[in-house]
Amino acid sequence: MTPLAMRYAVVRAGNFSLQALRRGDPALAGRPVALVCGEGRKAVVTEVSAEAHGVEEGIPAALAFARCPGIVIRSRDPSGEVEAQRLLIAAAFGLSPRVEATGPGVCTVDLQGADPQRAWARAQAIVAELAMAGLCVTIGFGRTPLLSSHAAEHAGRRDPRSDESVKTEAALAVLGDERAFLAALPVAAASPSPPQAEILARWGLRTCGQLTALPKAGIGARLGAEGMALWERAAGETIRVLRPVEPAKTFAAEWDYEPPVESAEPLLFRLRRFAERIALELRGAGFVAERLTLTLLMEDETDCRREFRLPEPGTDIDGWMRVLASHLEGVRTAARICGARLAASPARPPEKQDGLFDMGLRDPQAFWENLARLGAIVGSDRVGTPVPADSYRLDSFTLEKPQEAVPPPEGQPPHPQRGPALRRFRPERPLGVELDGSSRPWRLEGGGLGGTVAACRGPWRENGDWWKPDRWVREIWCVELVGGGLYQIARTAAGWVAEGMLD
Repeated sequence: MTPLAMRYAVVRAGNFSLQALRRGDPALAGRPVALVCGEGRKAVVTEVSAEAHGVEEGIPAALAFARCPGIVIRSRDPSGEVEAQRLLIAAAFGLSPRVEATGPGVCTVDLQGADPQRAWARAQAIVAELAMAGLCVTIGFGRTPLLSSHAAEHAGRRDPRSDESVKTEAALAVLGDERAFLAALPVAAASPSPPQAEILARWGLRTCGQLTALPKAGIGARLGAEGMALWERAAGETIRVLRPVEPAKTFAAEWDYEPPVESAEPLLFRLRRFAERIALELRGAGFVAERLTLTLLMEDETDCRREFRLPEPGTDIDGWMRVLASHLEGVRTAARICGARLAASPARPPEKQDGLFDMGLRDPQAFWENLARLGAIVGSDRVGTPVPADSYRLDSFTLEKPQEAVPPPEGQPPHPQRGPALRRFRPERPLGVELDGSSRPWRLEGGGLGGTVAACRGPWRENGDWWKPDRWVREIWCVELVGGGLYQIARTAAGWVAEGMLD
């Protein structure tokens, strides 16, 4: 594998329309399927799966039924093809930022300047990722886009030990001896026009090697400029400029159910298919998902929307699906579901450098997944690490994202604490308080603290959030009972309470 032989790559999905249909319908897995064009007696098979034995492209649909009982006859799914094409383009961006959507099921990638070994390894990973997403592809490498296309069509067809003109490995192929490879191709591989094909047939030319054995100038004199272009395609000398597409800027998928579904379970398969595409688009654009938003569209024109804040931004599809599945298990709708929308909020990948003595999580992936599943059940705003809020209000706190590493313990304070410690009552105990003539506590009743007050200190008044509807006011006293015991009590808007014991 030399840089010259791997200047371009072509990612090709054979039987693209059929694969797009089967990818969106789990009921077609493992069954013989044929795509037809036309209606009634004029319906003709255009693509056929490997399970449909005896069925060939171009035969009538009625004959397909006769040759393969149980075959499933379907028409093309345009929306499924659009989704599969977007998946293919997103995967191609994993090879290079210069990607062309050449045609349905075909992407051409400019690899000039890329390391051949890394490109080959990344291509292997892309083939595996797309296979998991329900799309089988082959990837061919070559000196030009045309040669790369030939290599992609050839990948996996022949035994590499019997043909040294092309080196193949699973679904990957790179042209070695270009001249020997092109010479054996049928002349139809050069895409001659119907008049040109008729002329070449009369001349007895059946392969590209036979065509290129003739002088290029002689072909041009007889067939004109179009003939010279045909000769160049047969010789692999055609070079063209790619028309790159831009990476995805929005990361969302939306679809409709016809007829509507009555439960949320059928959504999971479709959600995974779209999550696979969204994750690849995020990676191709250099992003990760920070939040997911799922919207269920109801038959009564209402919707059920839920946003999931991912504790760990990323593109882990399995983790996404566990969060979504936990949410759907508890969804109860008043009407049937007629559509859904899944969207991801992009963010830059987090960068973090651990400290030398930091103690990290033993299993970070499992921790973040379980946290996300809890958020899907109780709400993302109710999951996190409690942190004291910037307020004097008692027990006020906020929830923040848990730290990935346990920080080292804080050192001893420079000045030791002085005075008695307050041992809080959880929860606070309701209390009855009798006041003396100077409005000071004189006797306590209830909360297990009954008795006469021997001495007291206070009051200390606190208040806050006066600009909010839930403003708060507290009046704090420290009391000593005749029978012994120091306690802190407080008067609030709801009445007197015992907050704790001092010792």
